[in-house]
Amino acid sequence: MNIADERMHPVGDAPAWSESYYFNFVDPVSKVAMFTRMGFRPGDGWADGLHVVYLGGDRVAFTYGRRTIGKNLTDYDRDLIAGDLAIQCLAPFKHWQIRYQGPAEDISNAAILLERKKMRPEGWFKPAQLDMSVDFHGISEPHYAAAGTRGHFEQTGRVTGTIRLSGQTIHVDGYGVRDKSWGPRDWGAGSSGSSTSGSATARNAGDPAPFVNWFSMNFGPDLALGGAAVRQADGSMRGAGWFNADGRNEELTDVLITTSYRPDSIWHTEVHLTGRTQSGRALDIKGRVLTVCPTKIPMRGGATFVNEGLAEFTLDGKTGYGIAEHWHAVKRED
Repeated sequence: MNIADERMHPVGDAPAWSESYYFNFVDPVSKVAMFTRMGFRPGDGWADGLHVVYLGGDRVAFTYGRRTIGKNLTDYDRDLIAGDLAIQCLAPFKHWQIRYQGPAEDISNAAILLERKKMRPEGWFKPAQLDMSVDFHGISEPHYAAAGTRGHFEQTGRVTGTIRLSGQTIHVDGYGVRDKSWGPRDWGAGSSGSSTSGSATARNAGDPAPFVNWFSMNFGPDLALGGAAVRQADGSMRGAGWFNADGRNEELTDVLITTSYRPDSIWHTEVHLTGRTQSGRALDIKGRVLTVCPTKIPMRGGATFVNEGLAEFTLDGKTGYGIAEHWHAVKRED
């Protein structure tokens, strides 16, 4: 654990250099949830903030904003703002605050985000005002997947706060995961595979083929895990991660993820994860996806959809909640 990793790092030579901050949480009682990602891309000259609140069923409040930035990211250590989203470190690895105050798209059915904007019907969202402030308190030390000049860590925590949306006030108390990463970031499938069929509506004619599956889940204050799997040459999704029980981190290995989808769609409905902890505990986790918020990143010849699935998980009779995130490369068919 290096306190300097909570701040910005020297920018490397890679044009796609990125430094990003991510937070999520789920309130296990109300099922209200959130994910937030703020990324700084000095090679492109901008920072952006994606902030989404899950409001039950397939309803989400969706926001996105950008700002112009310079090459030296250390200028922004005390200025982590993009659009109407602001995050602040109050105590390294212990306490962060996430605030949003501004307009939002109140979307009754997030599946519409799989469609091109020009294909969406009139009134596909309602303009709304979102005012939100939540505090993330780290429960354990961070788990480092990489460190140094190019790094990534994740940390489990408890989240409390208030959400106000167009006159409705929601108090939240739940658990979630944060991550911090720095280094080159390419949103394309690269050599790991892609979904080569499908139209711009992101409905694939064949089986969906995500190239990354990222996951995080919390089973209360004493049990959490997270990690990622990537597509292998045989088509399987395999990877690794971390497992935290009673405040102690250990490695999670031999991760295998299988997924079920809506017919002719990249909207996932169920996930099944198996793996083994460093201490030898075998994990068999089933996940029921409650809803998905598709997020689209335009790419040459198509797009990458990062589909953020809010999910309910079961492990050894315990129920937990978290995010099952699937990355799909979808080619444009005009």
